[in-house]
Formats: sequence, C-alpha cells, structure tokens
Amino acid sequence: MSWSPILPEPINAGHGHHAHHPLHTIPLPRPRPPTAPHPANVEALVIAVQQQFPQAHIRITGRGRTVRRQAELMAQRRRANRAQFLNTYWPASHITEMDQWVTAHPRATEAETVDAFEEIIDRARQRGAIVSNHLSDRARDISIPMGGPDVQSQVRRYITSLGGHVIDERDATGGPHWHVDY
Repeated sequence: MSWSPILPEPINAGHGHHAHHPLHTIPLPRPRPPTAPHPANVEALVIAVQQQFPQAHIRITGRGRTVRRQAELMAQRRRANRAQFLNTYWPASHITEMDQWVTAHPRATEAETVDAFEEIIDRARQRGAIVSNHLSDRARDISIPMGGPDVQSQVRRYITSLGGHVIDERDATGGPHWHVDY
C-alpha cells in the first residue's frame, strides 16, 4: 500500500455562490509523507547505521549482558577510575552503594567486588531500577566511527533521528567505544 495524502476539505469562509472561490478558503498546511520507520530493536538500529555509513567501519563490540557480566564491567571501571565510573552512570542509589562499597573495602579483590556488585544490581533491579540497558538487551556498544569528527557527528545525528541515544565512552577502561541505547 502506497502512502497518499488525504487533503482536508477547505474551510468555507463565505456564503452563497462565491463560497468555492479561492479567496474564500483558508490555506491549510500541506501534509508530509510519513518518516522512515524506526528499527524494531537496537540490533536493527546498528545495522541501519552500518548500512548508511559503510565507510565508518562500525563494529558491534558489546551486546546484551548477564547480571554477572555487567557487575564485572562495572567493578573493573570503578576500581580503575572512580571519576569515570561516577560520570558514566546516572546518579542512582545503586551507583552510590557500589561506590561506597569500593571505598569501604580498599583491599577487596576484583572477584569480591564483582560479587558485591552483582548483589547490588540484583537488589536494584528488584526495586525496579534500570542498571544498564545491556541487561534488557536494549543497548549495544559500537566502535567509534572512523572518518573523524564530521563523520562522527553525522552518525550521531542519524542514530538520534532513528530514536537512539549515544554515550561517548572513548575513555572507557575497557577500550574506547560508543554506548547506544534504543
């Protein structure tokens, strides 16, 4: 089925035999064709971006995660760089709890930190918190588009136009990337 605009009837401003004269109608805005449909999910969004910008050589570097894997990545980031950890995640009680746990346990191993973070994530999710969209398979990490700042701006605008959101994590402890939520 092709799209065809349905034009509204002109508003009649007069009476009698002059009612259909063009001067007696109020012009209405022209209908616009529908916008491109949004992708079905974050994977489809990234594929659309890859197809639109093949020269940017965008690769998916991270997909959906288990709670354990999310805890590992968050623990590594917090242990390596507190400021980066606090700037990456939205202020929330579970982020504060993680930060305070690491501060209170300076000699904890990475495994102990991951165990603690996993428990904190589980409790936060039971309260209805969104810890990371990777846990609900609504996020992807992608390589930073090649081609410099102009191409990166174009790619970011395109992702936004499709309904996505980009967080630039070029200083991430696990390596530079963009986090894309959808």
